[in-house]
Amino acid sequence: MARQSLWVFDVQRKVTYKNLSTWYTELREFRPEIPCIVVANKIDADVKMTQKSFNFARKFSLPLYFVSAADGTNVVKLFNDAIRLAVSYKHNSQDFMDEVLQELENFDLEQKEEDVPDQAQRGNTQSPSPS
Repeated sequence: MARQSLWVFDVQRKVTYKNLSTWYTELREFRPEIPCIVVANKIDADVKMTQKSFNFARKFSLPLYFVSAADGTNVVKLFNDAIRLAVSYKHNSQDFMDEVLQELENFDLEQKEEDVPDQAQRGNTQSPSPS
């Protein structure tokens, strides 16, 4: 069950940044409380991008991390902070969707348990003998 949303874009490809606002608005329609983090990736290719102010993160008051998956810059920090936010959200969530997803998860587990025959039935099952 999702407890965190990471919005990753490539600083070298404007198209990966362009639709973030639309997708974010759509997410908020269904998950108004879930924590979100904006991630500017591939800073190793152009360090000057770390000086740039990305309007999307500022507009929605979201934390912005400059990372490089290639050389590991800020990756551990990003995931440590994301985990902290997700755990905090899990313990304090009042998001209706979390309740619905939890019920669906429980329902799915109940269905799987009902579908598995118990050991006694499996031991007594015999294949019909050919006549």
